[in-house]
Amino acid sequence: MPEEMKAAMREVFSEKDAEFKAHIEAIAGPLFAEKLADMVKEARARELVTGKGLDVEAKKKFIDDVKLIARNEKAAYLTINDQTGGYVVPTEVHGEIMRIAETTGIVARDARNMGASDIEIPIYTGDAMQGTYVSEDGTTTETQNDLGVARLKSATWMTIVRLSNKLISKANVNVADWLMALVAEGLAYRLDREGFVGGTFAGSPFVGLLGSSAVTEQTLGSGLTGFEDLTPEEASIAIGSVPTAALDRAAFYFHRTVWARIRTQKSGSEYVFQQNYANLASLRRENGIQPVGEILGYPVYTTDVLPAYSASGISKKFGVFGNLNLALVRGEDGPMSVLRSENAVVGGVSTFERNQTAMRFTQDHALSIMLPEAAVVFKTAAS
Repeated sequence: MPEEMKAAMREVFSEKDAEFKAHIEAIAGPLFAEKLADMVKEARARELVTGKGLDVEAKKKFIDDVKLIARNEKAAYLTINDQTGGYVVPTEVHGEIMRIAETTGIVARDARNMGASDIEIPIYTGDAMQGTYVSEDGTTTETQNDLGVARLKSATWMTIVRLSNKLISKANVNVADWLMALVAEGLAYRLDREGFVGGTFAGSPFVGLLGSSAVTEQTLGSGLTGFEDLTPEEASIAIGSVPTAALDRAAFYFHRTVWARIRTQKSGSEYVFQQNYANLASLRRENGIQPVGEILGYPVYTTDVLPAYSASGISKKFGVFGNLNLALVRGEDGPMSVLRSENAVVGGVSTFERNQTAMRFTQDHALSIMLPEAAVVFKTAAS
């Protein structure tokens, strides 16, 4: 992170923020509250340094209407949605939520964003798009252009935030930052889960990289039956399996506990995966999650949605190498909407009994495999 960003982060946390952080800690625990605090700090620091983000007036209008919705009064700033009875989050607020999501999630940032869902995207599935030469008055045929289709079919995503009525009554622009960060964190985590392991767990509406039969599986060599058994040779084979045009933004992806084992492999007294930290610095991204290591010149990212080391075993998928901007595509079907309830039971907790209000944010979006050839999934050997 740039030094000016670090300096700005030290100046963007107030007593009001500490109060809201304590509220989140009581609901979701200290680790989540700390992560959310870091997200809020980074978002504000980025606004100070880059000038990008919502201005104070927009945040004030947003949080004022949240107060009105919580009191079951008409909101002036949020547009009514007649189909659901809820309020549509303004475009600029929705844009800020998505911007924050792109700083905390991998798929939200790196998957190709088509800006719409329920559409079909033509994709080229041949070995190389090169066309053909024809003689004068000659003809070509459609079969020489091997086209396929990636379908974006939307599903409805929801997240519910419980807020104390006392906190809402005193809410200011600081709380707007926290609310947007809460929604963004939930959205980013779910997009990561769907993009990497969608289709492998109950309730998943999409098929992710590990769940797709179209994505190349690279089974490790004989005897390599654990997640920690990835070798430089296997990594090199994966790199060679991805088309050259897709390698520019390619990276390795593992659960943090798996990477912790892979990077500490030794051959004698030497680490198998030597870390070139000078090269790692050059692999840093402008925003969001940063690489934690490198393999053969390509960055390594960790995400908690991929299988942890504790799940290690024979014939199991556990990691990915590829270019997510080509392998995955996402789209959104309109803006978010928000509804309230004072009588909801959220996570087994009654909001009425706790003097709280539940705010439900909803978005229709889609996620799909676009070019399966742009990624490789690692799988342990059977024996």
